Amino acid sequence: MSALFLCIDTSTPTARVAILDDQAQPRFSGEFTAERHAAQLMPLCAEAMRSVGVTPAELGGIACGGGPGSFTGLRVGLAAAKGLALPTGVPLYVVSSLEALALDILEAPRDGSGPSAITAVPCLDAGKGEVYVAGYVADPERLAREAVPSARLTPAALVVWLGEVSSPTVAGNGAARYPNALTGAVTVDVAGPTAVSVGRLALLQRARGEAADLGSAVPFYGRPPDITVKKAGGSK
Repeated sequence: MSALFLCIDTSTPTARVAILDDQAQPRFSGEFTAERHAAQLMPLCAEAMRSVGVTPAELGGIACGGGPGSFTGLRVGLAAAKGLALPTGVPLYVVSSLEALALDILEAPRDGSGPSAITAVPCLDAGKGEVYVAGYVADPERLAREAVPSARLTPAALVVWLGEVSSPTVAGNGAARYPNALTGAVTVDVAGPTAVSVGRLALLQRARGEAADLGSAVPFYGRPPDITVKKAGGSK
């Protein structure tokens, strides 16, 4: 078994795949944008592994962004990761897509005009006129440490939430969709959550012995799927 990690994130309309070595250095990085990821994700994973000369059974681990984000995208991503891990016995690591995007924000180049210490605010589109957010700060051991708990907010509630966060720096497709809700925050152009950040956080999970259980691992949806929400009259 090699030390290479296959890393996936499908929480947004852009699916991202990377191969990282055990020093967290990227050996491959690719992406595609589509309404649905099912047709393109496995070929991209195959391309990634072919590019570094490794088979699924030779991987050191598989890292998957677990959301929150697009319900369909998350299901496709985790199904692909499990499909590669189950027959090979390769360990699976499921990483918060908010945390991965926060790491992207924390490591994004800045012009130096703002505060030296920021709170990274990943902001992912939740659909139904809402966003998923959380606040993270840099941490020498965890890379990104949650400082403000995650929440699902309307744009109006986001304005209030940001007002209570210290030096918020925001990025994500939710921020791009609701720019008027970002009053008082710094925005950065970060293409993420990246598969590279998913992999870096998964490598820390491996060091802590936190592999996911293949049978019970599910995405972090952030809200119940519509088909499970109880409707008026008691039907589902």
